[in-house]
Amino acid sequence: MLFCAALGACLWLTFGCEHAAVKPTEDSKRLQLIDAYIENLRVVFEGRNFQAFSTAYLDNRPDDLQEISNFMSSAASAQLDFLIDRIVLQGDRVRVSLHWELRWSSERTGLAKQRGNALFELTGKTDIHLESIEGDNPFTAPASYRGSQP
Repeated sequence: MLFCAALGACLWLTFGCEHAAVKPTEDSKRLQLIDAYIENLRVVFEGRNFQAFSTAYLDNRPDDLQEISNFMSSAASAQLDFLIDRIVLQGDRVRVSLHWELRWSSERTGLAKQRGNALFELTGKTDIHLESIEGDNPFTAPASYRGSQP
């Protein structure tokens, strides 16, 4: 009898209580947009899609874009991994602290790997734009690697 009462209570709690759907906050929606933006940067860089990458990259860094274009045309493969450490929202501005590792191969370098830490500064609430990259820029890493080789 006690078992039936306990089972009935569990069924009532499971199916009898109606819960309101959890609604995401504006900040959580914005965090999802930021994550999707950074993931898109990674995917188009990894896929060596310069056209798509150049529209999402920094407008004020044409030298970077030339280095990245050279890398994309010469690399046989590229794999870029991001580990986001922290995202700080400050009005329209966003600071994303992340760790990265880039592995690539080309005829010139063979297999190569580089790691670093970067701070991406973004702007926008619904239309995200990359403003700057502080620290180790993962997208220009192959150029600095080639420069350090004998």
